[in-house]
Amino acid sequence: MSISISDELQLFAQEIQSFLSPNLLRDLARDVGFVQRTSKYQAKDLVALCVWMSQNVATTSLTQLSSCLEASTEVLISPEGLNQRFNKAAVQFLQHILAELLNRKLASSMPISSPYTSVFKRIRILDSTAFQLPDPFSLVYPGAGGCSHTAGMKIQLEYDLLNGQFLHIHTGPGKQHDRTYGSLCVPTITANDLCIRDLGYFHLKDLQHIQDKKAYYISRIKSNTRIYQKNPNPDYFQDGRIKKGTEYIQIDMEVLMNSLQPGQTCEISKAYVGMTDKVPTRVIVHRLTKEQQQKRLQDQTVREKKKGMK
Repeated sequence: MSISISDELQLFAQEIQSFLSPNLLRDLARDVGFVQRTSKYQAKDLVALCVWMSQNVATTSLTQLSSCLEASTEVLISPEGLNQRFNKAAVQFLQHILAELLNRKLASSMPISSPYTSVFKRIRILDSTAFQLPDPFSLVYPGAGGCSHTAGMKIQLEYDLLNGQFLHIHTGPGKQHDRTYGSLCVPTITANDLCIRDLGYFHLKDLQHIQDKKAYYISRIKSNTRIYQKNPNPDYFQDGRIKKGTEYIQIDMEVLMNSLQPGQTCEISKAYVGMTDKVPTRVIVHRLTKEQQQKRLQDQTVREKKKGMK
């Protein structure tokens, strides 16, 4: 049996009651500027209105919402007064509640026991998800296109796998590129962090910055990125300097891949990535099996259908 929206809201309400007291809600509201002084309309009333009392806050009239609030909490507020409180600070407050719930829920779990905990201070996983919104939101949340929708939202989330804590959570327009947000997170990286990122965040300068901070990374690489090895026999000028065009040898990745059997993996321990940057790194090359290749093609077809490309 599928769970109803009402049941989902009830579960969410139970989590809020279990982890967040009215005083903590008040403090969160003050932090984001939703509550600046004592008034009859408090932070817990917004939570009650959005979580417990109504499933359609965005479509229910303000008159109905104010009546519902009065009947349930004895808080009397005019429809216009309620409208003024549905502002940017209210959105930030609800975002903070979600982040706080997730942090507390994850923190209550047992920490990960792994030999990697003695090597890495943090294992930082950064990923995003995007979804489409009704077209009237396109001025605030322009989408990335697809399915004839002009509005979309993207959620960026980075968390530490070792202790379950959220490091960054951000909502923005759907057209925002992952690489842009990934670069914003780089300054917070410290020594012995391990950063795991998908292909969308791939940026050679970010990888170099991570390495400069004595941290580590696992990243996929774009197919058009050039990979080099040091030339064991470069040409020299008479003064002993290496001729620039002979210092590195580009690896022919097509030849390398064709030399591998399906399912076979090859490691290039001393590689240099990027035609200009030449970032020193270790490259792992894996040739897909027929089953893996077919699965990739099926997933690609699904993504294209979602974007309205087929």
